[in-house]
Amino acid sequence: MKTTLLILLLFISSGINAQSSFVNSSGGAILDPPAYELFPIVVSGLANVIDTSYGLVNVCFNIVHSQDADLDIRLQSPDGTTILLSNNNGGSGENYTGTCLAEDATGGELAGQIAPFTGTFYPDHSINGVNNDQNPNGTWYLFIHDEMPGDTGHLVNVTITFDQHPPPTHISAVCNTNNAFGCQCPDGSLDCDLLPDMINSGEYLVTDWVEHNGHLNEGVCTPNIGYGPMELHGTGECYCDSILVNCSSTCPDGTNPKEMVNQTIYHKSDSAMTSYLVPAGTMTYHPSHGHIHVDDWTYNTLRIRGLGDDPTTWPIIGEGSKQSFCLINLGTCSTGNGYCVNDIGDVVNESAMPNGGLGDISGCGEDQGIYVGNYDIYSSGTDGQEIDFGTICDGEYYIVSITNPDHIIHESNYNNNWSKTLVNLTHQVDNCCTANFYADATYGLAPFEVQFVDSTIPIANSWSWDFGDGETSQDQFPQHVYTQPGIYTVKLSTNNNIGCSDTVSRLQYITVDFGTSINEFHNPDFSLLAYPNPFTSATTIKFSLDAPSYLELSVVDVVGNTVKQLTHGYMHSGDHEITFDAKKEGLLNGFYFVRAVAGEKEYFVKMVKVD
Repeated sequence: MKTTLLILLLFISSGINAQSSFVNSSGGAILDPPAYELFPIVVSGLANVIDTSYGLVNVCFNIVHSQDADLDIRLQSPDGTTILLSNNNGGSGENYTGTCLAEDATGGELAGQIAPFTGTFYPDHSINGVNNDQNPNGTWYLFIHDEMPGDTGHLVNVTITFDQHPPPTHISAVCNTNNAFGCQCPDGSLDCDLLPDMINSGEYLVTDWVEHNGHLNEGVCTPNIGYGPMELHGTGECYCDSILVNCSSTCPDGTNPKEMVNQTIYHKSDSAMTSYLVPAGTMTYHPSHGHIHVDDWTYNTLRIRGLGDDPTTWPIIGEGSKQSFCLINLGTCSTGNGYCVNDIGDVVNESAMPNGGLGDISGCGEDQGIYVGNYDIYSSGTDGQEIDFGTICDGEYYIVSITNPDHIIHESNYNNNWSKTLVNLTHQVDNCCTANFYADATYGLAPFEVQFVDSTIPIANSWSWDFGDGETSQDQFPQHVYTQPGIYTVKLSTNNNIGCSDTVSRLQYITVDFGTSINEFHNPDFSLLAYPNPFTSATTIKFSLDAPSYLELSVVDVVGNTVKQLTHGYMHSGDHEITFDAKKEGLLNGFYFVRAVAGEKEYFVKMVKVD
């Protein structure tokens, strides 16, 4: 990239909102792939916001290149927003000579024309994408990527101009479900599925929850910050359990039938927009309303803090599941409400999102949906927005809400579907707390590392651990290494934010043995069974050891493929139980085996999964 930069500031008229142009006149070479060039343009002296009243109006450049169709040209603003100016345009022609890109162009689209390009043309994507309330002062970059080797060229200069009342986006660049020309792909390509990305707004959750004795009501907001709309369609095919029924009927147990639902996935291929349907589970059909209710759209819980940064794995104190009335546009993403936040924590606006506003289907019938850059909201006062937890102590807990918890809706990212907010409950049982903890393993060989996990209710704010070997810790989730063989009692004392303290001791909790390898153990007497067997959704696997041993325990299919690893490590002597949830693992009906390796011997028990 050229490091020499000459910045020329041209004030065409006076005043902070006058037309202002900024130029990089040094340019530089355009290298063969995989290299790409970033040519900086420094902007200063403008107002701190560009939008529809004052913003970027055009980008002009001169490029000498022997094959324009090889070039991918983009503009990046100081906040990181990138717009596609020209990609693979020009046919077999060469050079951009006096080329300007603007939304009020007179030369038409670049796409489909033969270079050289001289005059004012529509860019591939609207330049209004950067007029998104950002501060324009800072470094902008013209990005040029030569996608094919062998051709040569260089940038002569580039100018960007700001003025009052930027022209509206030209109609052919609008991204809609019939025209993909103005739509962007997440990877910058011209061929992709445009998937929704449904998140759960912590910015909304923190402002809308109401505490009651034994339960609370919470509001949820579910924005779509993806590249495509979230669009659902009832199929008219309804079931009571597995029996096909008329959608307007009532099931024998008095409930409404479940209707099969499809989701539309839109696909961009250059300027062509196509779509296809994928199954999206079943939803409850309500004949009195004439529409579907999306089952379990959000899963809402009260939790204490657990190990790790993912709150969806933390211990649950109370729960509730929201059966949505409809999935519908009830608001638009903006910096004003702050409800739509991307994965790096930035608030995003519909107008600045790559495909903001993309979508056709919303409303409250058999067809429902949420456009890109829009959100649905269910306030704490809406029926069904309740987390039940019974009798608990006053103190701090987390409300954790998960959108699309079963991944029924197809979307681009399932890892950002949750939000959490710390709440201080004051209408429960006053000034009580229960210290508690567990370890990830309780038997091993010295040196033996143990992860201790505090599970005090409510959340504590100070911890005092005694590991029984003379060592202590003040951490909430300490890791401790036992270096000497022995049997150790572990004690934890905690305090919380309302002044409650408690202590719990686990007698002879950690056993550390001699030796440095599993060969120290002999082959134990071992017994193994599964009950119930046959089973429907879950079974309990019971086993016993007459002596400490290294144990591998897993569920395998009839050809020996591992379905689920249950345990793998040192086990102390005695009786043990592990619950295997076949429904959670998605197990089909059929024959399976529990496989155990204890010491140097292998054991099998056949299991039968049935409806």
